[in-house]
Amino acid sequence: MGARGPRKKLAQIDKLDGNPSNRPIFNAQVEAFGEAFVPEHLPDDARGCIEVVKRSMPPKIYAALDTFVLSAFAMAWAVHKRASHAIADPEFEWIVVNGQGSQSPNPWLRTLNSQAAVMASLGDRLGLNPKARADLKLPAAKPQSKFDGLIGQNGSSPSLNA
Repeated sequence: MGARGPRKKLAQIDKLDGNPSNRPIFNAQVEAFGEAFVPEHLPDDARGCIEVVKRSMPPKIYAALDTFVLSAFAMAWAVHKRASHAIADPEFEWIVVNGQGSQSPNPWLRTLNSQAAVMASLGDRLGLNPKARADLKLPAAKPQSKFDGLIGQNGSSPSLNA
């Protein structure tokens, strides 16, 4: 049985939120390296999906290890898209005769629904659901001080010998 209560946020997300509680942020997880990439073996639709997801999230949220979950999400989306196109065909038959000779729902319907469930599950893990996005806050930009620029760019005081 897992821990009780809501799942703890990732340390990176706590840092992006600006740590409003001022409690120390413990990064007890192993930090993954690299940047998520788009595997070449995926179809074009899945590759495009990964690119959209990567561009839609703040930098350094996904690492190279996340590529595999992103790939599974993207493939589920590509198969879901294919099923959607098949269902949208004007000649689509909602009820078909199966191998035993009885009527059953078209297999594209089961495919569409199963891929939607996979996308919902993986999307939650990737932080792609609306609640995860609502909880994600980027730090506010610091207002510019009227004293900015009085001291040199590198932090040293201006030369008095000039």
